[in-house]
Amino acid sequence: MCSGADDDGDPLEALRSAVALVAAQRVPDEPAALRDHLIRLRQTSDLLEVHFSRLAAAFAATPEEEWQGCISPIQWLRLECGVTGSTAWKAVCVGEQAPVLTQTLDAVAAGKVGFPHLAVLAGTAQALRESKTATAFDERPLLTQALAHPLARFRDDCAQVRHAHDAAAFLAEQSQDADYRRLETRTGEDRLGFLNGWFDVVGWATIRTALDPLARRSGKDDPRSRDRRYADALVELAEHSLNAGLVPRVGGQRPHLQVTTTLETLAGAPGAPAGVLEGAGPIAGATVQRVACDANVTRLVLGLDSAVLDVSRTHRLPGLATRRALRVRDSGCVWPGCDRAVSWTAAHHLVHWAKGGATELDNLVLLCHRHHGRVHEGGWQLVRGDDGRMLAVAPVATVPAHARAPDPAPLE
Repeated sequence: MCSGADDDGDPLEALRSAVALVAAQRVPDEPAALRDHLIRLRQTSDLLEVHFSRLAAAFAATPEEEWQGCISPIQWLRLECGVTGSTAWKAVCVGEQAPVLTQTLDAVAAGKVGFPHLAVLAGTAQALRESKTATAFDERPLLTQALAHPLARFRDDCAQVRHAHDAAAFLAEQSQDADYRRLETRTGEDRLGFLNGWFDVVGWATIRTALDPLARRSGKDDPRSRDRRYADALVELAEHSLNAGLVPRVGGQRPHLQVTTTLETLAGAPGAPAGVLEGAGPIAGATVQRVACDANVTRLVLGLDSAVLDVSRTHRLPGLATRRALRVRDSGCVWPGCDRAVSWTAAHHLVHWAKGGATELDNLVLLCHRHHGRVHEGGWQLVRGDDGRMLAVAPVATVPAHARAPDPAPLE
């Protein structure tokens, strides 16, 4: 950590003592006093950030042997002062651009703008001064916007200035950001999936635009967190892309989920084995039934030694004509209150075909990904009311039996 000298009379030690004294004070009870205290404390922190930046820039200008063992002064600041690389870079940038930001520094000292605005303005000044079309930098137009706009909008203001000044450099920076895109995919020991990624602004806006409509709450009774809704949206988007044939063919065949199961599992018979999803392993029988509601089905007959004795033709459930009629009749997900369009739905058997249900219109409805899962894996039921509309019936709550130890013997 950065620290000052321990000599008596050292200003940094006096500052540390003053900070400790302030921190020991009682938190104000009145909201007005608390707000005033926060503002003044933030302004003081901004002044310290400016001073740190001046020192950081001075250190960055020292000979390489002063920060030997590190690849750059930025890395030295990150390691020895315990800050992020971004924080270190901003500090050096502010310190280096301070001579052309005098009015902005005065505004920070007066508490009119904060250090984050100053850092963005300093980065803009550096980009403009280092561009091929460099001209004398005038801070006043951007300072006016800094005084009027919150940080997010001020970043956009500065981006507009940089683009107007040197569109080619702006494009090069944007293209470089796109080159840094990455998405790490990892499968855990139990086949659970992990994602970790980084995207440029255009790529991220594209992803958010695709996921946002799918990640909305499906009603006031939707208990899912924001993170859960976005995870569900990503799965639904992937499923839709597979079902709609939007993914390029592999080996002449459309990519698809392949499940191997027994008739007993499809029928929900007690003791039936789990289905096997290719690439994922065993999955619950209820999930197998959901996938099989709207799927291509191929029957295989195996001998005692698991040798394949017979393979039937692949059948589409439901058939093309029935599917067309179903899409016209339901026009989308029939779950009460759901607004998913027909292209985002799959056919659902009210009585599963493996349990004797017919693959006919009277026994079929369209459901979106989430509500189809609610019926099969969630235990909900869909019933048709007297007026023909579908009603969703919640599963009956059950209290699991808990094992308990025998009653202790009475004391003698």
